[in-house]
Order: sequence, then structure tokens, then C-alpha cells
Amino acid sequence: MTRFVFLTCTGLMLFQSHLLAGSKKAPEITIRLHAQGDKAVGESFVTEVELNNPKQKIFIQKVPVLSERDIKSFYAFPGNDGMIGAYFRLDDHGTNKLFQFTQEEKGRIAVVLINGRIASAIMVQPGNNDGIFYVPGGFMPEEIARLQKKFPLIGKESEFGKKPRAPKKETAQ
Repeated sequence: MTRFVFLTCTGLMLFQSHLLAGSKKAPEITIRLHAQGDKAVGESFVTEVELNNPKQKIFIQKVPVLSERDIKSFYAFPGNDGMIGAYFRLDDHGTNKLFQFTQEEKGRIAVVLINGRIASAIMVQPGNNDGIFYVPGGFMPEEIARLQKKFPLIGKESEFGKKPRAPKKETAQ
């Protein structure tokens, strides 16, 4: 009897772990905008990062202001750091968050993390309410390729995900 109970419990645990393992898929690419934080609020809310340009250590808030879930479309361009930069068109929720953030944090530093890697540090300018989030650089070509699979280009949203039309066959007359 105890052997039956043991086997049943083991089978249930394996079934549950199988369900949990397949329940959430990790995003192909993460893009997060983090606000500059203050060490005084505690390690639960901020973490220290080292910036390259300018070379300095700052604290950033652990909870991002924006993430890839706020993005509707994007446009890549040659970045100012020899890498690739991008414009991101945000959804309504992201647009509101970005506007509020730029009003409250003007003059402070914001840090863009791409897949957890520091890609860019930006001085916050006030009043961004056009829904466009600008990242001056820090993307690698393979990250842009992942973005192209996930998001449409700005201005070509309606064409995203559609298969190209087959050319029409000419009929002989």
C-alpha cells in the first residue's frame, strides 16, 4: 500500500512539474528602461550598476519603467556608439508611463537593459508624450534580428506577419 501511495505521489509531482515547466515561455528579447534610484531606499528596491560612458557607478530601480510588453513597433538605425540604435513606438500604457516618467525624473539618468546587459544610459528629457522611446545605441545585429521577428517596423504595422503575395501568373492570349 505504501508503495502505491509513493508511486502515485511521484507520478503527480512529475505531472505537475511538466505542466509548470511548459506554462511560461521566456521572451526572445528583453528591453527594459530603469530609472536612476537612491541607495537610501534599500537593496530590495535598487541595485548598483557600472556605466561605461561616462565611467561611473549608479543605483537603478529594480522595477523597470518600460518593458518589451509596452512596445508596438520599432525602427533601427546606426547608433552613436558603433552599434545599432532604435526608436520604439509604445502602446497607450507605455506612452503614459514614459510621459509620467519624463516629467518626474527630468535631469536624472535612465538605463536601458537589453537581455539584462547595460546597453545605454540616457539623460531624461522632460515631456515625452509622442509615444516614441529613443535608444541611441547598444543593440547588436542578432538582437535587431530578434526584434524584427517580434515587432513590425514603424509605419508598416499592418503588413507585419503577412505572407508575401505570390506573383500573378500571366495567361497567354
